[in-house]
Amino acid sequence: MDQNSLQCALVRGGTSKGVAVARDELPEENTNTALLSLFGSPDERQIDGLGGGTSTTSKLMIIEESNRDDIDIDYEFGQVSVRDPTIDYGGNCGNMTTVVGPFAVDQNMIDVPDYGETTVTLYNKNTETRIDQSFEVVDGRTATVGDHKIHGVPGTGARVDTTFYDPAGTIEKGLFPFNERVTTLDVDGKSVEMTVLDVTTPVVFVRASDLSVTGTELPEDIDNNPEFLDRIEQIRATVCTELGIVDSPEDATVESPGFPKIAFVAPPTDYEATTGHVTESEIDITARIMSMQYLHPVYAVTGASCTAAATLLEGTIPNQVADAPDSDTVELGHPKGKMSIEASVNDNNKVESVTVSRTHRRLMEGQAFYTLETNGQ
Repeated sequence: MDQNSLQCALVRGGTSKGVAVARDELPEENTNTALLSLFGSPDERQIDGLGGGTSTTSKLMIIEESNRDDIDIDYEFGQVSVRDPTIDYGGNCGNMTTVVGPFAVDQNMIDVPDYGETTVTLYNKNTETRIDQSFEVVDGRTATVGDHKIHGVPGTGARVDTTFYDPAGTIEKGLFPFNERVTTLDVDGKSVEMTVLDVTTPVVFVRASDLSVTGTELPEDIDNNPEFLDRIEQIRATVCTELGIVDSPEDATVESPGFPKIAFVAPPTDYEATTGHVTESEIDITARIMSMQYLHPVYAVTGASCTAAATLLEGTIPNQVADAPDSDTVELGHPKGKMSIEASVNDNNKVESVTVSRTHRRLMEGQAFYTLETNGQ
């Protein structure tokens, strides 16, 4: 037989989509080669695999029962590149984390009540953080149908609440990896002011105005602007190097294309989202975040968690441009509309937790096929 197979599920988590698979389904050798074949990478359409041809629909969750005290499930996230033969395991994905607890329940990895709300405790191996996830169970399986609405997904679904505890310092350099709230770096001969914050994932925040944009742009505005794409990747690559993730900026796009993330922020303002009009009074901050060198069509949940914390931390660039709320809940305006994130920041500026609410759906389950050929690499 010239093909191999594994059992997995094609799943939507929040505004992302990808493959969820139990770790013991993966081959012990040539694992990444197998997974790239499974997704159809590298190919801009991923025509020969399960990938969706975009960074937000080419995601991998590897899930297993945990041996850790007080943890139910371990998982690892992989960002599968569309155009390159790489899988980036450098950070977590908040949208796809939404599927982890439901997948574990539906695969009978853990015992839960047949009905009612259940809470599953997760451990993300990428960032070494603990996460609690709460959702409804109906007849022993995770509920999918519900009335919770998120911008970027048509219709409604069952609500999944995900809380990331003690989420700062995922790359072991603290809340502020550069030990200051605003840092100035030289990027290709020009000084750039930025806030680099690490909450659930490291994010580089730059004022939209410093990039000569408004912060209200939609994907087609950014993705068709090669000069802007090159500039913002230069900034991200410089930070990636300064953080010691790669040896030089030239290595960042290939060796660490997804982390750190980079976002540009602006004050709350009226704008036309792809799902309708967003008014200034509805949001606390306007923001856009990049995903694998293109604009994220919605907003990465880990990035949103970091953005919410930054909005509440005095002196950061997001805090400077935002209409910072008095409560723990931050309303973020993104290309599809808006998103609510709860960030608990204590009086000592410690980020204790962040909570996001998303929906999920299992789209397909069964055998998926891969080869160990190198797909022309």
